[in-house]
Amino acid sequence: MALLTRRQFVQQTAFSAGVLYRFPTKLFRGTEILEQNKQKPASVDAAAIGKLASKLTGHVITPDASDYESARQVNNQAYDRHPAVIVCCAGPADIARALDFGRSQSLTVAVRCGGHSAAGFGVCDGGVVIDLAGMRRVEVDADKRIVRAEAGCLTGDVDQATQRFGLATTMGGCPTVGIGGLTLGGGMGTLMPKYGAACDNVQSAEVVTVDGRQVQASHNSNSDLFWAIRGGGGNFGVVTSFEYQVHPVTEVLSGALEYPAGRIPELLRTYLKFTATAPDEIMLVAMIVPSQQGPRFRILFRYCGEPSVGNQLLRSLREPIKPQDDTVRVMSYLESQATGFPKRPKPTAYFVTSLFLSELNEAVIAAITTATQDAPQRFRVMIGHLHGAVTRVPSGDMAFPLRERGHELEVTSGWGTAGEEASAVQWAKALRAALQPFSDGMYVNGLSEPSDDLMKAAYGPNYGRLAEIKKKYDPTNVLGLNPNIKPA
Repeated sequence: MALLTRRQFVQQTAFSAGVLYRFPTKLFRGTEILEQNKQKPASVDAAAIGKLASKLTGHVITPDASDYESARQVNNQAYDRHPAVIVCCAGPADIARALDFGRSQSLTVAVRCGGHSAAGFGVCDGGVVIDLAGMRRVEVDADKRIVRAEAGCLTGDVDQATQRFGLATTMGGCPTVGIGGLTLGGGMGTLMPKYGAACDNVQSAEVVTVDGRQVQASHNSNSDLFWAIRGGGGNFGVVTSFEYQVHPVTEVLSGALEYPAGRIPELLRTYLKFTATAPDEIMLVAMIVPSQQGPRFRILFRYCGEPSVGNQLLRSLREPIKPQDDTVRVMSYLESQATGFPKRPKPTAYFVTSLFLSELNEAVIAAITTATQDAPQRFRVMIGHLHGAVTRVPSGDMAFPLRERGHELEVTSGWGTAGEEASAVQWAKALRAALQPFSDGMYVNGLSEPSDDLMKAAYGPNYGRLAEIKKKYDPTNVLGLNPNIKPA
């Protein structure tokens, strides 16, 4: 990204001040596509942007900059949004100044780490994006088994740094996912049965509050904030760094089992029977994906233990239905993280919703089977098994609410053109509606439409406390572009 100095800014804003808000905006929200020329003020205060730029260690990007188009992109291309200014932060002080700028100019504020928000929350229309991508320092204390990572880090950054010492902490299975959004929403990952969710491993965090203060959140400092950020999302401040506990992890038995098309109900029952007795060392994710022959069942398998024991356990997944493709083998944890997680359906415009089910009964199996037989070309039903360490944390210990044994379902539908969007989103919503009577919660990071009602359902008894903490740290909801918790 190009550095915008004060001199360059003055030269550029002579043109940009008159057009900053007058570009057409395309917004995708569920099944709705809105094309409109928004009626907004003539411009953001150019002098204010200049003042902001002059005080930053990082830099700003405005709509007339050559790198603006690339800088405004996020992973889910269903969201085509045009911010007024992108603040590329180099540290906490830059974040505080960007927050002050957003509040003083009455602008929507978006915070972006890796840009993988299912709802496109890493970018906004006509507002300010606080971009943390320049803050990616990682420090490992192998003796204390602690890793400190700045909030702009990606999962792959942390994995690579910790694996140099034969250590790891729970991170997402996609190397390009930002650790900030992942951890703040809870942080489900493949080490979760053995070592808990990402938020369970957070020892402390540095946070910039909406009034510009830089504070620490831990058990001993701002403990209410510490409770809230472990699962409550980015509602309470902008986290600038995390300290995680790390664990000895080197080689793992990892890979995928892919079965012939069809036989979905039988394979789901096989998955359920296996998960009923799975030890903490096993993380299992079942998937139903499209193929030319019809819906296909795939199991992602990882075993953090003695490989011979893992292979013995695998026998019940390799027979009586033999996988058509079996890639499970001993590999480094780093290789497993880099190659083991499937990419979303291409292209990357998609809608996703989440449900938590304590059990997959015959009615659930029937609903999933029926839906996948009449699914869009680009779809995925992913079923992650929750058991082990993550379920042994009391539900009131922190905001993250998914503490029961069960299954987190992520239903994804994608599209290549705007004309395909409505039917793709309708399919995902219809499957969610069919499964809703059996659901007891959801994973907030897996929602393209996190409504108020869904947030209350997601957090259950923890929601009231979260709303009170929100009122204390962000009473006017400056940080409202997220799976939002309204101030009490």
